[in-house]
Amino acid sequence: MLTDLRNRDIKELSEVYDSESRDSFISLYLDIASLDTKFVRRRRNTCKSVLKEDKELSENFEKAMQMIEGYLNKNEREKGQQGLAIFASNIHNFFRAYKLGMPVENLLIVDTSPYIRPLARLADEYEAFGLVLLDSQRAKIYVVSSGKVGYKKRYANDIINRHKKGGMSQARFQRLRKGAIDHFLKNVAEDVEKLFLQDEVVKIIIAGSGNAKLSFKNILPPHIKSKIVDIIDMDFDEAEGRLISQAEEIVLEDEKETSEKYVSRLRDEILRNGLAVHGLKETGEAVIKGQIELLLVSKGYKIRGWICEKCQTVDSGVKDKCPYCGSRTAEVDVIEELIEFAERTDTKIEFVEDNPILAELGGVGGMLRFKPPPVE
Repeated sequence: MLTDLRNRDIKELSEVYDSESRDSFISLYLDIASLDTKFVRRRRNTCKSVLKEDKELSENFEKAMQMIEGYLNKNEREKGQQGLAIFASNIHNFFRAYKLGMPVENLLIVDTSPYIRPLARLADEYEAFGLVLLDSQRAKIYVVSSGKVGYKKRYANDIINRHKKGGMSQARFQRLRKGAIDHFLKNVAEDVEKLFLQDEVVKIIIAGSGNAKLSFKNILPPHIKSKIVDIIDMDFDEAEGRLISQAEEIVLEDEKETSEKYVSRLRDEILRNGLAVHGLKETGEAVIKGQIELLLVSKGYKIRGWICEKCQTVDSGVKDKCPYCGSRTAEVDVIEELIEFAERTDTKIEFVEDNPILAELGGVGGMLRFKPPPVE
């Protein structure tokens, strides 16, 4: 089945690495929609030729690739699947596969740990959102997660006919009808709270015709109401595809606005010498120490560097041995390492596209959880 990409899954991957700084993990991303059948074979041959001088790593690579190819041969593409991510290491008896409802760039990377940057970016761009479509007597609840539409619950209450009794005054009928509608909306609200919490929904859209959607919003608890990004007029019998498409456009636009607000907040904190850091050195040190609440990363930004898996020091440039503990280092993308540290410390990651302010600040920055004491 298609994977609901959860932050806890990415965090678990971020905590996996080879403590001896060996290139023992294979990370494979495949764009299923436009599958390049030659890609895996071409990358396999290239990596194999590079690793052939190290017998242990060469053997690990071959056996891990056999695990991957066995999976690819046994598992067929599912409806709605656009991407696939696989992580494997024979030495560490490790294998994870994620069928994705979102497209990914073809990648095959051999490194000291699973390469999670594409997953972290997808989790940021495709955060789970909830959609509630309702009128005064019908409701549908959806959760859209990882590009997959989940149809959670449907209600239909025949409120009018249930209360239309002979001899009943119009005023009494209206009171009963209003009470029935309020009770109906309350039941929907209770299920929305439970289902959206269960599916880690971060944004909500309410759709429908008439006043029911506004009445529904007013009875939601504050922690659910705060996640509402839009309320739209929509006929209850509108085609589901059009409804979902419009909701996705709203969520993507809200995500773009959110990124811009975060960068603006970072700028203001820097100007006031507040709770913010920027640039590779300051941001990297704060991420590793778990001081950052929100990490901002320019999309596509990469920096060549090294990591010592023993003492976890990471820096840009090239070094064969760690200057702090003397252990062997591994060449890495420093930004990828910062993302892994951020995932391990429950730091929110925001990927920002084409923002000149963040670019001027060094491509990375962060909002601090607290102000560290000055170094004496």
